[in-house]
This record gives sequence, C-alpha cells and structure tokens, in this order.
Amino acid sequence: MKFLKSLSRIPQCLSPLQKCYSTDLISLVGIPRVRIAKGQNRYLLVMIHTHGYTNFGRVIVRGANVDNHLTIFDSILEEMEPQGICAKCMGGGRILNEEDKKKIKIYGTSRTFGGADHKRTRNILQAWTTYKDFKISVKK
Repeated sequence: MKFLKSLSRIPQCLSPLQKCYSTDLISLVGIPRVRIAKGQNRYLLVMIHTHGYTNFGRVIVRGANVDNHLTIFDSILEEMEPQGICAKCMGGGRILNEEDKKKIKIYGTSRTFGGADHKRTRNILQAWTTYKDFKISVKK
C-alpha cells in the first residue's frame, strides 16, 4: 500500500522538472550567444529568457557599428519578440574586434544602459568557437 501512495506522488515530483525542461526553454539554445562585427563597435550584454521563465535565462553579446546602444537593443527586440523571448539589457560598452590580428579589446560604458561586466563578456567570447584563439583584453 505504501508503494501505491509513493507512485501517486510522482506527478507532483516531476512537475518542477517539466518546467525546467520545457520545449520553450530549448528555443534559447538556437540563438547564437555572440554576434559582433569587425572593427570598432558598440556592444550590449543582454539576458534573454522565454516569457514567464525568468530563472532560466541565457546571456548573449551583440555588437554593431551604430551611433548608439539603443539601436542594438531595438534590433535584439525585433529578433527575439516574434519567438516569445524577452530581453533585459545588462549594460554595454565598446569592442575593438581585430580579426586579422586575432585580438579583441573590450572597454567603455554605455550612456543609455550603463557599463557591462566586461569580464563576463570576455568569458562568453572565449567560450565561443570563433574567438577561442583570440587574445581578449578588458579595460575599464
């Protein structure tokens, strides 16, 4: 009889796991963590998550040669919102991407969003296969 009572509790135990491994969360894996252009760019560090699942987010880096950081954030929202993905900016700065020399320099702050954690940005870039052999320096 105890065994049958234990079996009746299985759905309650699996309910939190079902939320963790929802197919909605898997959609974040398909989004590239890094997308930066060559040369000197502004960049943003952004936390993305499926709407309603704020505990299970992913941090991405986006950079472009634009006039302000708000333009980058607007393009991120245009890309993410149709997929049901929310974005929260964690700050910004500048990236000097010298692909021919295999060097990247991360520095500065965003006037709109404040400064990003450049060390975290460096760690994300080093984990990305394209930039793992690059010399990445961080300056405040």
